[in-house]
Amino acid sequence: MVSYFTIDAIGEVTNFQKEISNMMHGFGDNPNPNAATVVLVENIVLQQLRLILQEALNNSNMRGGKAISNYDIIYLMRKNPMKLKRLHDYQIKLDQIDKNRSSVSGVPTSENLISNIIMEDEKDPTIKKRRTHIDVIREIDEFSEVSQFKFDVIDYLRKVRAAKITESMSFEKYEAYHKARCSSFRSSYGLGKGFVKLERWINPNKELKITLMALEILCFIAYETVAELVDAVFLTRQDAKKKNGDPYSKFEGGHFCNPVSLNNAVYIKSGYEGVPAITVAEVREVLRRYFSPRVGMNGLFYRNMCQDLPVRFIAI
Repeated sequence: MVSYFTIDAIGEVTNFQKEISNMMHGFGDNPNPNAATVVLVENIVLQQLRLILQEALNNSNMRGGKAISNYDIIYLMRKNPMKLKRLHDYQIKLDQIDKNRSSVSGVPTSENLISNIIMEDEKDPTIKKRRTHIDVIREIDEFSEVSQFKFDVIDYLRKVRAAKITESMSFEKYEAYHKARCSSFRSSYGLGKGFVKLERWINPNKELKITLMALEILCFIAYETVAELVDAVFLTRQDAKKKNGDPYSKFEGGHFCNPVSLNNAVYIKSGYEGVPAITVAEVREVLRRYFSPRVGMNGLFYRNMCQDLPVRFIAI
């Protein structure tokens, strides 16, 4: 497996293999993920982010923007209200974390700094307040579809899986698992240093101008891409358990079941030692199912359809 790592203008190699390995473990993979699978997932995430940047750049050029902003990326997510809801809640959690951190350390957050700048320049009518992710989502969500989601089933199923994995862990193993769950594509929590590595990874030659808030959304999308791939692998494993003549065979310890029962909530044995590492073949099967053309009645007409199909994004 060849790794398509990024080399910036200085010649420094940038990759997220260690972070992705921890994320896969945190989402339910073996504590020692397959190295070839990690490289494949990294390549998928990088390709997805660069495709998103290309589409966002087109949106930015159409509206006459000077840089790719959070609006250009959220606009690509407009047809998926569930993902917009997850991004909305993600922003609320980040704001709460920053507020708690600033109250403990006394260091002002980016929101406080921005608000102070705006207050000083209030007399200038040309100064506009920067729109947050929540502001953009409310602007795009004309029919209030995002606010209608009261229950995040994706987050719930992942938490149930984590509860199943950790129910028989020792303290040392749980500590390592907790660190894996905290992994992300942010390099630090500083005001301007949090996405330096991510920007160097997706924009090594500085060809694109990307705002800090746009990088924050790309960080969220990259994290969700890894999570979606791992979730889909468990679904394919569930389908592999189906037996001819027994329509309920795949639900024996499957991913979807009675949410009251934790014993059958995920396709994972008690304790993470029983989880086989995700293989390259399983990830490729997930991609085949995701990007394959429609089947069923519509599939009869697929060969007569135009081959210029729109780009699909795993996380949005």
